[in-house]
Amino acid sequence: MLMKTLRRIATALAAMAVLASCEYFRIDEPELENDTTVPILDGNTLTYGDHQYTLDETATEGTVTFTHFPATKREFQFLQSELLGQSQPGTLALELMAFEVFRRDRAKGKKCVEMCTVSAYAKQVISNLEQKFPERRGDTGDSYWQPYLVASFLAGATQENKYQPEYPYKLSFTYSTNTPNQGEESYTFGGHVYHWVTTRGGNKDYKASVIRLYDGDVLVHGCANFYLAAPPITGNWEDTLK
Repeated sequence: MLMKTLRRIATALAAMAVLASCEYFRIDEPELENDTTVPILDGNTLTYGDHQYTLDETATEGTVTFTHFPATKREFQFLQSELLGQSQPGTLALELMAFEVFRRDRAKGKKCVEMCTVSAYAKQVISNLEQKFPERRGDTGDSYWQPYLVASFLAGATQENKYQPEYPYKLSFTYSTNTPNQGEESYTFGGHVYHWVTTRGGNKDYKASVIRLYDGDVLVHGCANFYLAAPPITGNWEDTLK
């Protein structure tokens, strides 16, 4: 009887140890960032501390206006789940925000990219971002190294003003004119993909794809044009992005 009791105690302690270790080593746990901000959703505006995000959307276009790029993965998760993640333009905006998070912090940015991108495509996106934002810059004449990539998408940013955007920041999207069934909300996995266009500051418009999965999530399915080289600038870029 004593041996059985001891075995049960040992088993229970082992199980507790496993659970504790799993909880401790969950690297995707938002609380590990020490971010306890309470988000506030008011209509189409999410306030997260002193950061604010607003989504304005019609049947043919959408605009995301914001004061800061997400600082933590937890903030990005709330932004996706509470405001932007069920919207096609909102999801494209999330993808560009994830790019900027990656530029600042590769580990956080990788997680953010994976959250808003179809899994089969996320690795390709991350691989391209590693080239756009290398940890060490090589030849100063290398036009592929562009820390201002995301800034070039923001309203008011042009090649002439060295990609200094208007503030608060704004990302605008419209349906492509050659997309059939514009505004239709019937999606199936592997089925119809909508094409959106974003104005890249001083660049021409670029197309990107969004697909709605069975579970209702909207995820980026293809965005190669998002990390194409923006027209290069002369001199240094002043990083003023908040």
